[in-house]
Amino acid sequence: MSSGQIVVALAVVTVLFALWAAVFATRADRASRRAIKLADARWEATTRPVPHLTFIGSPAAGHPIELEVENLGGTLTAGAVIVQASDDLYAGELTLPEKAAPRRIVLQPAMKAWQRSLEPRCLLLVARDVSGKCWDCVDGNKPVKDPRKWLTAQLKELRLQGVVDFPGLTGPAKS
Repeated sequence: MSSGQIVVALAVVTVLFALWAAVFATRADRASRRAIKLADARWEATTRPVPHLTFIGSPAAGHPIELEVENLGGTLTAGAVIVQASDDLYAGELTLPEKAAPRRIVLQPAMKAWQRSLEPRCLLLVARDVSGKCWDCVDGNKPVKDPRKWLTAQLKELRLQGVVDFPGLTGPAKS
């Protein structure tokens, strides 16, 4: 075997090792990206606010309603809630620290409901976390991409557009 053949054989072996290393580096990179994506999803799930509402009694017509709010998730920097009890719709804003103990809040009547409800129910519950992401808590904590546009559509559907405003959630109203 001549020295030229040895150099060619070493070059071939080097190329094979380089290809082997590239294949495993690519696999490792894909695995790490999947792990990062999974870790981000787990982090998001633990930092997402999860408000839980409990109705305290049933108010008389035209009087405020009292609710107990507990945050089971991350910090709720801003939120909006609209509930219906009997003939009235009630609205208010929320802010709760992370995993807050139950706290009583009072919601003022916004307007008469278009349909009577036998049981108090939550019509809208939206929360904003510390990163600025918004979540529709009534619809399985789905993310809300454009809170201003989404909230306008929800208020229009509930016939409350122009009646209530949630500047803490969407920012100040545009003039």
